[in-house]
Amino acid sequence: MRIPNRRYILLFLTAVIVVTVSCKKGYLEVEPKGALIAKATQDYEALLNTTKVDPSTAAGFLGDEVAAQQSYFGGASVYRQRLFKYIGDALLPDDLPEMGYLKSNYAFNKIIEEIDASTGGTEQQKAQIMAEAKVGRAVCHLLFLNDFGKPYNEATAATDWGVPIITAADVTKTDYKRATVKEVYEFIINDITEALPNLSKPFSHSLKISKPAAEGILARVYLYMHNYTASREHLDKAFSALTGATKPVGLYDYNVTLSPDGTWQPADPAYFGPALMPNSFLGEDQESILNMSLSTFYIGSANAFVCRPEVAALYDPSDFRLQIYSNTELFGTVIFPNGMRRYPRFSAEVGICLPDMYLMRAELKARANDLAGAKADVELLRANRMPAAAAAVPAGIAANQQQLVRFILEERIREFALKGMRWYDVRRLSTDPVYSNTINYTHKLYSVTGDVVESYTLTPERLVLKFGRKLTSQHPLLIENP
Repeated sequence: MRIPNRRYILLFLTAVIVVTVSCKKGYLEVEPKGALIAKATQDYEALLNTTKVDPSTAAGFLGDEVAAQQSYFGGASVYRQRLFKYIGDALLPDDLPEMGYLKSNYAFNKIIEEIDASTGGTEQQKAQIMAEAKVGRAVCHLLFLNDFGKPYNEATAATDWGVPIITAADVTKTDYKRATVKEVYEFIINDITEALPNLSKPFSHSLKISKPAAEGILARVYLYMHNYTASREHLDKAFSALTGATKPVGLYDYNVTLSPDGTWQPADPAYFGPALMPNSFLGEDQESILNMSLSTFYIGSANAFVCRPEVAALYDPSDFRLQIYSNTELFGTVIFPNGMRRYPRFSAEVGICLPDMYLMRAELKARANDLAGAKADVELLRANRMPAAAAAVPAGIAANQQQLVRFILEERIREFALKGMRWYDVRRLSTDPVYSNTINYTHKLYSVTGDVVESYTLTPERLVLKFGRKLTSQHPLLIENP
């Protein structure tokens, strides 16, 4: 048996430590360090630069591209098994939900509250720090809302329950009340809009909040709200703001990096995928504009969750994206049935990245009946993912608006399978009057021979997570989801 790459051993041990520590933390359990009290502007800048926004891992088990394998399913935590089964009470009675982004929100609120009174900085420096913190706070609320608030529906958003809007750095507060979905979206849009004039250019790092990242987040917000005109406006601004970037920015050509002698090879299917593929959470991925890493690797359930057979069938056999996934059990020789594959890497990008931006723009163009523009954008991505002979959109699809939108939505699955992004698409498409039927509303558990053992149905209620008994007992004004 081949010894895994030392780099991945280190990453694995780091992931175990992070998960172990984070599981001991509770909702808003932020402990200000009394020995390190921020006073100078540079202190707040340091706090800003070390505050990272991480989404909850739930999205990785909820998307409609996910299937599970019976032989390994028992190795997954009870929480993840229940998420996959679409069980409402996924949390055990003494468990708190994953809300790491609220710890980040605390730091952003502290910066927003105190930066103006800090010492030693110019007004321009303070304004930029304030702007980055406001975008960070908006991102935290967007993730919060996508976990616990209903998908946006124009007809009901003013009355649908969203999440609390948290604007104070106060860990003692227990009287949180839920705002409506509309109110939370308005808050997010206002924070980013206020921040944009003070965000610096050029783009320099994916681990730092920037103007193209803020415009990209705003485009995503409007996409979730089905405001496609506004989404396109801000997406175009995001692309424009990348002009003059001081770090490499661009799509990787998998024809070069993942070919048999590619620069990311070797890719051992029994381990962790391409050995030299960049990691966005380290800031080394040139496709990443704002990194938000979703943890995807768990030793007990590494083989449990795979893409369903219908998703595997979406890929052309020559598609190099297949090299990123594994059809073989971790540290073993069992080949998964029906083309199902696991995602072997430690984390996935769910922040703003170029593949998402190109596919978002392609979808928006197609929805606006700019079929040639949509075709050009999706083919640009595909040409960097597979040989030229397979990259073209079939002519019959390219000439039909609805078929082209559906093709682009499938391309999003091909690009982001098992990475968490599909769940956010499922939520927004669930309230789309035309494309809600592109969702697969059933999770399936497969036997070792590839037969369906059990099926679990996604109901409208399960498009949101529940806060759980422990959290609602700590915060009595927090209305639970049904």
